[in-house]
Amino acid sequence: MSDERTLLAGTAANVIGLCAGVLAALGTQILLGRTLVPGGFGVVTVAVQVAFVAAAGSRFGMDMAAIRLVAIGRGAADVASLRSLVDRCALIASASSVVLAGLLAASAPLFGDYARPIALAALGVPFIALTSVYLGATRGLAQMRQTLYVFWIGQPVLWIALAGAAVAAGGETDAVILAYDASWLVASVAAWLLWRSEARAFSGRQATRAEVVSALRYGLPRAPAALFAQAVFWVDVWVLAAFEAGTELDAYSAAARISQVLLLFLTSLNLVFSPFAADLHARGQRERLEELFRRSTRWALAATLPLLIVLFVAADDVLEAFSSRFEIGEGALRILLAGQAVNVATGGVAFILIMTGFTGLDLIDNALGVGLLLGLALALTPAFGMEGAAAASAVSIAVLKVVRLVQVRSRVGIQPYERAYAALLIPAAAAALAAVSVHALLSGRAWWMSLAATAAAALAAYAALLPHALPAEERAVARHAVARIRSRPPV
Repeated sequence: MSDERTLLAGTAANVIGLCAGVLAALGTQILLGRTLVPGGFGVVTVAVQVAFVAAAGSRFGMDMAAIRLVAIGRGAADVASLRSLVDRCALIASASSVVLAGLLAASAPLFGDYARPIALAALGVPFIALTSVYLGATRGLAQMRQTLYVFWIGQPVLWIALAGAAVAAGGETDAVILAYDASWLVASVAAWLLWRSEARAFSGRQATRAEVVSALRYGLPRAPAALFAQAVFWVDVWVLAAFEAGTELDAYSAAARISQVLLLFLTSLNLVFSPFAADLHARGQRERLEELFRRSTRWALAATLPLLIVLFVAADDVLEAFSSRFEIGEGALRILLAGQAVNVATGGVAFILIMTGFTGLDLIDNALGVGLLLGLALALTPAFGMEGAAAASAVSIAVLKVVRLVQVRSRVGIQPYERAYAALLIPAAAAALAAVSVHALLSGRAWWMSLAATAAAALAAYAALLPHALPAEERAVARHAVARIRSRPPV
């Protein structure tokens, strides 16, 4: 169970960090939603997400290359050239991201009213790329704390601090976007320093030309694939921005952000699981890889279900936290949550394909996913507004994940499902019943009171029955962990 303990420990660290990051991001969004002029929140969301998506493509797949190469080198005890190889990956990502950032800024006038915000956001693209590469390298060492400190906590908290100061000083959308760029500049320096600290014990052998070419060959399909992968989450927002503005766009931007909270546990597990996938596949341990894949996917689903239930039942209360104007996005939020639920239930199939070397197939999948989303969004948004955009997003994500599930089964020979999944229906049903009952009882009360009570009821019902839904081995481990905690003397 040593691998499982590593997965759980790393995931726990990521969840803590991601919770802090989500809270900081939500705090930023609530601040902007309540202080910027109507439409300002939507403008900032579009601009920073364009930059984030651009950075995903501009780093040339070097972040994933760093994870995979470091993980395989660590597993084979061949770490002599890793420090040099990661620096080469960072150099490639830096050069390509500077070029793409320049192209994005130069083409900003094509975005009409969003031209200036997108041009300003482009300044952050190289720093996002560098942060991703160096943090990827530390994750390849099966260490999550660097990602916790820098990515999940540091950058979001720094952004809210800088944005708050900018707004307090009278700044508006431009100042908030520049604060976003500055937060990534600091994050990139921190990520580099943390990697250098971990890699100082490695010998200084320079990476060979063949090793660099191998990294480039692996990363080449990842450049457009990563761009498409991020676009799958945001094309619907961009399409809606072409048809709607003001409160409609603000409300949908909030709903899109909230729905992605469901990825909290899946993302956390995937970050820890990725180096295991690369290492185990490289050593031919397919059965062990499948075992970890099944457990990690089930754990992610088990941890996500109560969050899904609370957000779905209390969608109106959650949106009102941003602004009472945002309640119009209630229906769109529930549709988006349905799509993300399929995303979680199918596990990290994309990471499996990437870490086992199928980067070309991943590129094709992401391109098809973006094409499907764009086509559906353009067809449904003019007729159904926010709900149409949400339906386009949910359907495209679900279709893409099911396709990848089939590919992982056929190409890698593994799949994530086992009988233990069915047992999760019992605590989930109890949590849903409790949430619906309490939410109906508190209808008309203050949003924070209704949301808190709904969440408490759902979590209590779920936690009471979840132990009975775990396999016997995991139930015994959980009881042992609880007993150890209880036996510790008070501080």
